[in-house]
Amino acid sequence: MSSDQQISVPSLTAVQVELFWSRHGKKVLLGSALVLLILVGVGAYFGYQAVRNSRAAKAFVGAHDIKGWEKVMSRYPGTIAAGNAGLQIAGAQAGSGQYGESNKSYQSFIKDYSGHPLFVNALFGLASNAEAEGKTDDALKYYSDVSSGYNSSYLAPMALYYHGKLTETSGKQKEALQDFEEVIRRYPQSAMAAWARRDADRLTAKLGLNVQAKPSPSTEASATPQASPSVSASAQESSKAQGSPSAQGSVTPVPTTNATPQATATPRSTLEP
Repeated sequence: MSSDQQISVPSLTAVQVELFWSRHGKKVLLGSALVLLILVGVGAYFGYQAVRNSRAAKAFVGAHDIKGWEKVMSRYPGTIAAGNAGLQIAGAQAGSGQYGESNKSYQSFIKDYSGHPLFVNALFGLASNAEAEGKTDDALKYYSDVSSGYNSSYLAPMALYYHGKLTETSGKQKEALQDFEEVIRRYPQSAMAAWARRDADRLTAKLGLNVQAKPSPSTEASATPQASPSVSASAQESSKAQGSPSAQGSVTPVPTTNATPQATATPRSTLEP
């Protein structure tokens, strides 16, 4: 054999690839097909869920009573719209005074829709029902659960405020004052802050926490300037009628407006999701 002739020897890598495909080629193809099927299935599932959620949302918008909301829940269980329908049912039952049925609806929602974005509404609804039924301890517990466990929710300042109102009704004025001050501190931009400020100021004055010490009568008498006996009666009458500049400057002006923002209506504790 001539030295110029070279024998073609397959590389080690090519041999390894050929052996791998001969042994595992079918498995690789089957695995690839399986992955493709999974991707197609996942895409189909999410597409189906998107269509289902859209239909559920339309059905929820078209429902206006308990029967309509019940149909949404039965046709589209597990959807956001079905959860919204459950909250609407519970709220409607509470509005008609059926607190027992409403509590069952809220509890069912808590069990089946723990991941719902309005989950906190159910706890607030239970608190509102308990308050309406006169179950103060239960109401305080639920309001506390909302304000502490869901302190970033939109219902947290309201729950904390109502906790303070119930606490004051129970005769614990100092504890109620702490709740109102906590609303102001934690949620200064919320609508409930104005109400909390009003009640905090009222309780502060009622408890005498902002009363300054008054001078004794003897001190007041010594500090009060006495009119000279030589002043004529006509001068005194003229001074009373016109008022001297020094006397006018000593009078503390009474503010005509209240700096504390006032709400236009008393907030209700009945939940309307």
